[in-house]
Amino acid sequence: MKKLILAVAMVLALPVASAWAGDMEGKVKQIEINQRVLTLEDGTKLYWTDSVTVKEIKQGAQVKATYEEKDGKFVLTNIQIVK
Repeated sequence: MKKLILAVAMVLALPVASAWAGDMEGKVKQIEINQRVLTLEDGTKLYWTDSVTVKEIKQGAQVKATYEEKDGKFVLTNIQIVK
């Protein structure tokens, strides 16, 4: 019984992952370099970090984005232009 209680306590002590990943495709409406945010035509805001390059992405481009949801924001992990 003690082992069962210990096992349950250990599982409950594990941190719950707060991030999840996803993919989306859309047309770029706006790029705000200083705020590091790219907005799609549907209003979705995608934020980027230093690990993602958006230099080649232009307004009006059709893109496919991979992201992680962190603290209510979609943070890019990869983005590419769809041809």
